[in-house]
Amino acid sequence: MKLFSIFLLLMTGLTLLPSNITAAEPVKLIFDTDIGNDIDDALALAVIHALQSRGECELLAVTSSKENPYSALYCDVVNTFYGRPEIPLGRVQQGKTPKDGSYVRKVVEYAPEGQPVFPRQHASADELPDAVSLLRKTLAAQPDHSVVLVVVGFSTNIARLLQSPADEISPLTGTELVGQKVKLLSQMIGRFEPGKPASFHEYNVREDVPAARTLFELWPEKVPVVASGWEIGRAIQNRAVSILNDYNYVKYHPVKLGYEYWHKMPYDRPTYDLTSVLYAVRPERGYFGKSAAGRLRINQQGKLEHQQDSAGKHYFLTVTPEQVVRTQEVLESLSSQPPSH
Repeated sequence: MKLFSIFLLLMTGLTLLPSNITAAEPVKLIFDTDIGNDIDDALALAVIHALQSRGECELLAVTSSKENPYSALYCDVVNTFYGRPEIPLGRVQQGKTPKDGSYVRKVVEYAPEGQPVFPRQHASADELPDAVSLLRKTLAAQPDHSVVLVVVGFSTNIARLLQSPADEISPLTGTELVGQKVKLLSQMIGRFEPGKPASFHEYNVREDVPAARTLFELWPEKVPVVASGWEIGRAIQNRAVSILNDYNYVKYHPVKLGYEYWHKMPYDRPTYDLTSVLYAVRPERGYFGKSAAGRLRINQQGKLEHQQDSAGKHYFLTVTPEQVVRTQEVLESLSSQPPSH
């Protein structure tokens, strides 16, 4: 009888434990991306959908910082594929990198039998609102200090958001709106490892230096920023073996097809943008380390620097060899997870 009582007590404790662990609300997420310039953006969007299917996040909106209509339309295809065609989309106006790139247009228009195989909500990107307008509308509708902003391309849209004036959407300026609604900026940007080459200009900074400078000059001091540098994604590779084997649950997969168009298969590819998504949704799971507190700024040479400052709220991610192995497996599993519908 005594043993049975101990067993009952243990089972009661185990029953109570999961409810405490899973009680966290889904992370409210906005994804700003230059999708089409690299394939990791597509994998990162797939990771977001997998995490939403697990109840860990809610994708509020996707905005494209690539000045190409097929960038946003590819996001439309991916969102529809994962069963969430209603997610609002916005596109940059007069932005950077207008060329199609090697995969977004090809996937959107992919029609091996005469008709496009991937459904989408919007026939044309002309139907989509300006990114800044959508960002303001999305933030204004959310509770205070509730939104995580994931930026994995140029800083164009976010700089313009911060510079935006009060309007019919919100009586707050862009900087005020971000300060009131955003609780974290998780951004793939810069390079922070010791001994980095002096000549290195990280792509997301280099393509729109003025926007990156504006972002870090106007970003509200009380809102934390965590940068995932070039070296983090470079260390954690998405392997070709996953692309070749883990996406075959459907005949046509927009992420797999994009990967195959991006470069000749087979090849491994860094997980640059995926790391910012993973940290944004699971910051306490030990996938990464984090630098000391400091402040990020763009120097006179147009490069991102991190200056240690105990009063600052800007950090960059670090990674150990053990974390590389673990995080690689997690990201490959999430990015290849089938839709929940």
